[in-house]
Amino acid sequence: MATWSVILVGEAEKELDGAPPQIRKKFDHWVVAVQAFGPWLKGGWRTEALSGVLKGFYSMRLNRQWRAIFEIRPERKVIVIRIVAHDYKSVGRR
Repeated sequence: MATWSVILVGEAEKELDGAPPQIRKKFDHWVVAVQAFGPWLKGGWRTEALSGVLKGFYSMRLNRQWRAIFEIRPERKVIVIRIVAHDYKSVGRR
């Protein structure tokens, strides 16, 4: 079975660096799980499709406040564009 790639682009790397340690740790766990099983994980990750300007993207809960926003590509790639404290208004398509 082929594995998935998780790639952070744009502001996502900076946002992850500035996130609290527990958020970085949970994100790392999510990356390992996605690489092994793909982005449609069960068990509390709450992956959901977004709408509006972010239609075509998905979010995943890192905790009550923090989300990772990403795109799923057909070549088994998950492109993380933002890691935000549930402030979707500041997130737009790039």
